[in-house]
Amino acid sequence: MLTFAILLTISQIIAAYLLFRHEARKNSQLEHHSDLLALRLKALKQETELLQENLQAARILRHDLRHHYRLLYALLSEGDYSAAIEHIGKQKGEILTKAL
Repeated sequence: MLTFAILLTISQIIAAYLLFRHEARKNSQLEHHSDLLALRLKALKQETELLQENLQAARILRHDLRHHYRLLYALLSEGDYSAAIEHIGKQKGEILTKAL
């Protein structure tokens, strides 16, 4: 009877150890998954910030272009072709300078 009690106790200890090990492995996988999700979230936040910066830059460019076209239209309407060509040359120079 004592042998049976000892075997039963040992089997219970082994079962508890295996359950603990299974839970530990499961927790480790959950932590790894959580870390990956946090990394994805960080990357998405950075991408969102970059997109917002690009949208703002596009808005500024659109605003500037609208004013340049208005100026060119006014100059050409008045027949001031040399001023229009000079303005285009200045803008070309600024674009080339910013591109480098």
